[in-house]
Amino acid sequence: MGMSSKPHIIHKATLPRLLRYRDRAVEPFVSSNVESEDEEEIVETIEQEEEKSVYYYFVPPRNQHDPCPDEILATNETLKLYHLLFHGTCFLPFSSMSPAELHGWEKLVCFFLGRTQFVKPVKNNGPLMGGVMWAEGWRKSSKKGECLERYCSVACLSALIELFQYNPEDKAASFWEANNWIATHLEELAPGVLEQYRQLLIEGKLPSFAQMEYKWAPFYLTRQCVHVAFLFYHVDTDANTWTLVCWIPIFNPLTSTENDPILADDGFDMIGGHFTFHDFQVYLDLNNVLGVTMCVFRSQAHSHQTLKGASPSDRYTRLGFSCQMSEKISNAVVDYINTKNKACKIVSGQQVQIDNAEAKLAKKKID
Repeated sequence: MGMSSKPHIIHKATLPRLLRYRDRAVEPFVSSNVESEDEEEIVETIEQEEEKSVYYYFVPPRNQHDPCPDEILATNETLKLYHLLFHGTCFLPFSSMSPAELHGWEKLVCFFLGRTQFVKPVKNNGPLMGGVMWAEGWRKSSKKGECLERYCSVACLSALIELFQYNPEDKAASFWEANNWIATHLEELAPGVLEQYRQLLIEGKLPSFAQMEYKWAPFYLTRQCVHVAFLFYHVDTDANTWTLVCWIPIFNPLTSTENDPILADDGFDMIGGHFTFHDFQVYLDLNNVLGVTMCVFRSQAHSHQTLKGASPSDRYTRLGFSCQMSEKISNAVVDYINTKNKACKIVSGQQVQIDNAEAKLAKKKID
């Protein structure tokens, strides 16, 4: 795992071993094998030629298992056995951000919160134990005659259209802006992963998160899952090998006042809510650094879990999102591409949903 931190001196005797491990680790995202069962864990910082320092934590074989496999939720006692990660390029403190960077994260939070007006919370997500989760982007349609659709509640959309609070061009622009913001930060954190997302979209002719209509072109990101939730430990079954997850500490939108900012301030008092990897006895502490936390991992291979968090004052919460590529949408796209008479298959993008919402309003007036 590579992360930035303040450099420190490395003993000469240790350097060859660290360089050997580093060469494996910096091939971002290829599983590394540790040479010996007796190998010690290594936590070091190596200064790079470009004057950046990279933090490495190598998990020894003896820790590559779940110490308490019968626990549904990792307890505080179990977490004491884990290695804690709380600094590095995964952690972006608000205090180090420029005004433009802070504003960008604020806009992303507002974008996701605004989308809850159009989509209903996810009800049947297997790992979900508590909190609220929404899905955004494209999915396989369950409606007769439709094969693909964007996540949207036609009832919610028609209500906003009736109040003249929906502008299709503005909504499309907001998706592009959010898509590009996330893609830019993913490229900085893990450029190889962004390229894998892109190649999966190209090879599968899949619609991207930013597309309001299915007119295939090789864009970047896929479906987003936005959540204020905690989960059972699980592995994912999506089409993508690597998954980006991100958490942003914010003022609780259900209890905040008009004078409260969007991003959490120094009063942030969340406890718990850690992101854990059971099979490697490692967890991310999302409370140690007041700022954005980003993580990329092999979601199909590594068991992971978001633990329950709480704000004693009830003033704060944490908005999280992940970028995933559902196998169901992948299969639905294949079926659509292989369908000879595509006119019989409806793809419900933004315009179809607007038409359905307006038809609902017209029927309401007649009734």
